[in-house]
Amino acid sequence: MKKILETLLRNDLFPNNRTIETVHSLIMTVHARDEYTYQHSMNVGYYAWKIAKHLGLEDERSSNIFVGGLLHDIGKIGTPDYILLKNSNLTPEEYFIMKQHALIGYEIVRLVTPLRKRGIDQIVLYHHERMDGQGYPEGLYAKDIPLEALIVSVADSYDAMTTARKYRPALTHNQAVEQLLLGKGTQYDAAIVDVFLEAMSHMKLEPNYAVLK
Repeated sequence: MKKILETLLRNDLFPNNRTIETVHSLIMTVHARDEYTYQHSMNVGYYAWKIAKHLGLEDERSSNIFVGGLLHDIGKIGTPDYILLKNSNLTPEEYFIMKQHALIGYEIVRLVTPLRKRGIDQIVLYHHERMDGQGYPEGLYAKDIPLEALIVSVADSYDAMTTARKYRPALTHNQAVEQLLLGKGTQYDAAIVDVFLEAMSHMKLEPNYAVLK
């Protein structure tokens, strides 16, 4: 894992090696808390980075998005076990508690000055916002959501849909694509969905956890 970070976060982009070590420590904290969330975060970081590169974003911004994807669910280390590890659907009360992970993650990441300066705390905070203003935690509309968070949102949704949980089976790639297309303009930024699907066609990857192992 650390070698992957060092490769993508080259010294000219993240000149302080301690920043890489901090990111590595944070993602390994997720690993210790919940294996699924760790593996999901690894995939989301990779998918988000591929979207950024296909959008033609500069290397530094793409690297920031990669880290934002890795850390988007860091706040789940503060989610109670009976919710995080539940084998059935959440109740409305439990879902409310689960949604706090965006705020908890923001509070964690913003304390790391190099990550805050790169806006990675904002990716963590806003990755569940929606284009139509029905997301959380602030109910932002499209124009107010950082592009980086919109990218991670698409990557997050795709990987969540295509990985099995104890309470539901995984969707196939085609089924997940259908859901992304249905959400264009309401849940997701339409252009980012299109770029992601184009990137996926080039990656030729099955939706599993082999991406960054």
